[in-house]
Amino acid sequence: MSTQTTLRHDRLRTMIAEGWSPALFAEYWAAPEASYLPDMVTDDVVGHWPGAGTVEGPAAYIGALEQLLETLPDIRLEVPDFAVNGNVGFVRWVMHATGVNGPFQMSGVDCVHTRDGRVCENFINFDAAEFRRHTGQA
Repeated sequence: MSTQTTLRHDRLRTMIAEGWSPALFAEYWAAPEASYLPDMVTDDVVGHWPGAGTVEGPAAYIGALEQLLETLPDIRLEVPDFAVNGNVGFVRWVMHATGVNGPFQMSGVDCVHTRDGRVCENFINFDAAEFRRHTGQA
């Protein structure tokens, strides 16, 4: 493991221990790895995806994210805007990835509810039809 990789791992582990934040969201999505996800969600996490419906529980929620990472292995999200009010955070993101027709960008917003520093519910919002076109699922 390189020094830079070790530093990022340590930084992510510290941020995860401190609890969900827009900064953790941005750091995670700068180079996402599914191995960090179990420590970021509650045992009763619920995710709401446009076009895909609702998933409940860590296995289904993490599975949906693992499928995203498999579909778009070079996915990265940048976070130009965010807001937090108590245990609710809003993150506007811009996705950068390579789809079936080459590199693309698209934007969306997550509304993240937390409990004890972990994600317990996430409303993911983006143009599902645009996403399907980029990933060849249209």
